[in-house]
Amino acid sequence: MARQIIKQPNGKYCLFSSVIDNVIIYDATKEEIIDFLIEEQKDEITMNVNRQIEKLEKGSLPYSPFRLSYEDMKEKIKDINGVEVLQELEKYCEVA
Repeated sequence: MARQIIKQPNGKYCLFSSVIDNVIIYDATKEEIIDFLIEEQKDEITMNVNRQIEKLEKGSLPYSPFRLSYEDMKEKIKDINGVEVLQELEKYCEVA
């Protein structure tokens, strides 16, 4: 999204969106703008994680073109990082 932080005459800030050609928040401190943007990203991240987990729970692989199964991931880790790193991972991830 095209946004711009603009300093207001009173020394505070507003966040202008060129998508809607209007101010999203105004009379804000730097911290308030940061908090607003973090919350917005948090919502987006939550939606993305939920969408990916839902696909995984249905048995499909959500990442394209980088689709790795658990076994593919283990093989890649072993090839790049060695057996010791893979064994450490398996301590935590494998079913007992």
